[in-house]
Parts: sequence; C-alpha cells; structure tokens
Amino acid sequence: MGDDLAGAVRVHVVGDGADAPADAAAVPDSDAADVVVAIGESALLELAREGCSTPILPVDAGTGVRSVPRDRLDAALDSVRDDHVSELDLPVFGVDVDGQHRGKALFDVMVVTEEAAHISEFELETPTDRIAQFRADGFVLATAGGTSGYARRLDAPVFAPETRAAAVVPVAPFATSLDQWVVPVPDRGTVLKGQVAREEAGVTLLVDDRDVGGVPPLTPFTIDAVDALSIYHVPESQSCFAGVEGSPREGSPVETS
Repeated sequence: MGDDLAGAVRVHVVGDGADAPADAAAVPDSDAADVVVAIGESALLELAREGCSTPILPVDAGTGVRSVPRDRLDAALDSVRDDHVSELDLPVFGVDVDGQHRGKALFDVMVVTEEAAHISEFELETPTDRIAQFRADGFVLATAGGTSGYARRLDAPVFAPETRAAAVVPVAPFATSLDQWVVPVPDRGTVLKGQVAREEAGVTLLVDDRDVGGVPPLTPFTIDAVDALSIYHVPESQSCFAGVEGSPREGSPVETS
C-alpha cells in the first residue's frame, strides 16, 4: 500500500496486516496526512501511546473502535474521500504510580497479582466517591472501547465507544461489595485512584498489551484521562456489538484462578 490510496486524500498506513506494531517514527502529524490507516490492534495502540493527532481509520483492530474489515478497506477509503465519515474522540488514559508515569492506555489498565489465585487487597476511589476496598486477584479498568476485550471475560457490559464512562471489574474476587462499577470519564483529569492495601502478594501493572512493572503496596496510583485519539467511522465500519468474543489480548492473563 502507498500513501496516496485515496486520491486527493493523503493517507498514511501503519501496520502490515499481521498486527505489526507501528513505528513511532512513522506517526505523522496533521500536515503530513489527512488520515492514518492503522492495520491491526498493535498499530492502533502504538498510535495512542505516541499521541497521534491525525484522524485514524482502524482496520482489523477490534469491535471496540468499530474497525473496518481488511477486505473493505478500499471501499472505506472511498467513503473517506467522499466525506461519508463521522469522527469520534476516544479517551487515552495515563497511568502514574507514586507520581511516576508508567504508560498510556487506549483500551484497559489491569492491576493484578503476579501469580494466579494469590489474593491481594485494593482500595479504589474516584475524585468524588470512594468505590470500595475489596479482596481479589486484581481489577481491570476498561475504557468504553476496551469493554469488548478482556473486561468482557469478567462479565463487564460492552459500551458503545462514544460512552463517556469506564468499567471497573474485579479479577477473581474473594470479597467485594459489588461485582463491578461504572465510573465517569472527564475530558481531562482523574478517572480512578487507589492503592494496593496488602503486602502478601506481588502485584503487577498491565497497560493495554504491556507489562509496565510492579505496584508496591501502600503506594498511590492514579489513572487519568490525558489525551484523545480521533477515530473515523465510515459505513464500512463494523458494529461495536458484532462478533464480540471477549478474548484476552497477548499479555493479558488467560486464567485468573
């Protein structure tokens, strides 16, 4: 594929159809391209991490972003060229542990014990409400776009991507007052904060598909809405509720107990 696929529309392609990650150097600014075609979920996640400011047409990147099937790409680019497109800004979360930045997430953040069936204790709150102190293997915070992924394996509802909310779901809970929570997502600012309240089990932090290290006990962490990714929706885009399987991505724990 070249960079002139859509005629008068300047197109930049990342990913190779095999879910290859984007190269940070390949992320264009708005002066270099009108649309970025992100082929595969890994390419899309890299664009979120790098802060792409150009609208993105996701291809084979999951239902959470209403991506276009690969065999419909040419038709989708025709729709972009003909301006048959709507644009949606998806929130990107920034994750800090004890004030140190650990990474960005487009789909989900997981705090989980390093070994399955090793229970820890977690305290969570929003800027306005204390959510809970509960015992579990961990928890997942999923953006609306991420609720069709691993969070669904934990019985989270699937949100339409434009929903300004996130799902919080315990992993293999031992004791909790509620099974899941829905929290608001501001345009900018804190979505969730908390800490690991026990020292018995090692706890690790997964940000989208990456392990970004441990979370020490009694150390505060915060998850903030820090950025947004502009996603194109065209007539060829699949429904966010179609074909949802809830399979975990590479790097997510397959078994939790």
